[in-house]
Amino acid sequence: MGIIYRRMKEDDLDAVAALEAANFSRPWLKEDFEKCLIMNERIYYVAEEDGRIIGVAGLICSPPEAELLNVSVDASHRRKGIAEGMLGALIEEGEKNGIEAIVLEVRSGNTAAKALYEKLGFKEEGLIKKCYSDPVEDGLVYWYRKDS
Repeated sequence: MGIIYRRMKEDDLDAVAALEAANFSRPWLKEDFEKCLIMNERIYYVAEEDGRIIGVAGLICSPPEAELLNVSVDASHRRKGIAEGMLGALIEEGEKNGIEAIVLEVRSGNTAAKALYEKLGFKEEGLIKKCYSDPVEDGLVYWYRKDS
């Protein structure tokens, strides 16, 4: 059937929280994602394959800008274009909702994520020293601008 990219819904919360816990040393909890469902400025997408959630990503929108959060893909599905598909869907929906620029922060050592963001048109524009813990690492700030 293939991969479906769609808005996150309440039935997805347990799977999304489990995915987050498997991928991050300081994961969001189910309750954090649940709040995203009721906050109008948040757009969260999941990637679903055969009824199983294999990815999640979200935007916090404050037009004309948004912040990208929680990009997470199941380890067995990485490097298959799933994050790219989710981000493409989020960017498209964000633009429909008046978003012209998207900012994100990524660990400086996350070469796969940096390559993906750059492929999608994000540009590195800043550095935040030692902003991550477990392990301590610098953060890089990337921006996507609709017309650049």
